[in-house]
Amino acid sequence: MEQTIHHSPNGAGHEQQEVSVRLIVKSLAGLAVLTFFVFLLVVGIFRYFYDTDKTADSRRQGVIPPEPRIEVAPYEQIQQLRAHEDHVLNSYAWVDQQAGIVRVPIDRAIDMLAAKGLPSHNYLDDIQAGKKPPALAKQPEAGAKQGTSDAK
Repeated sequence: MEQTIHHSPNGAGHEQQEVSVRLIVKSLAGLAVLTFFVFLLVVGIFRYFYDTDKTADSRRQGVIPPEPRIEVAPYEQIQQLRAHEDHVLNSYAWVDQQAGIVRVPIDRAIDMLAAKGLPSHNYLDDIQAGKKPPALAKQPEAGAKQGTSDAK
């Protein structure tokens, strides 16, 4: 099993055996046939899924999906929403007529609040509340004694 390797002195040389053209042609033909079968398999799978999806679509056609749905015309819908919000913010209306609660335009509400004023709170007293000594309990007056009554 020993093979002798002959080296050329200048490192140049060539193969002693030719490449098998027949093997290359057979390999390419086999690869083309295998590629064709894979193509047919993929087309068959896609047709199967396409046909099964059509039957599923016919069953789903009458079902309406739950909210929120895809917006058909979002630009128009946002314009309608903003117009409704502007109407609510800029008009008078009854909220609860029996209780006497009304909705007033936002500009009028701001003016009414400015005229009435907002409640104020001294937050500085809250900060210093923990630093102040506790308030002492009121002492009873000197004339009044506990537990005695003057009625006779």
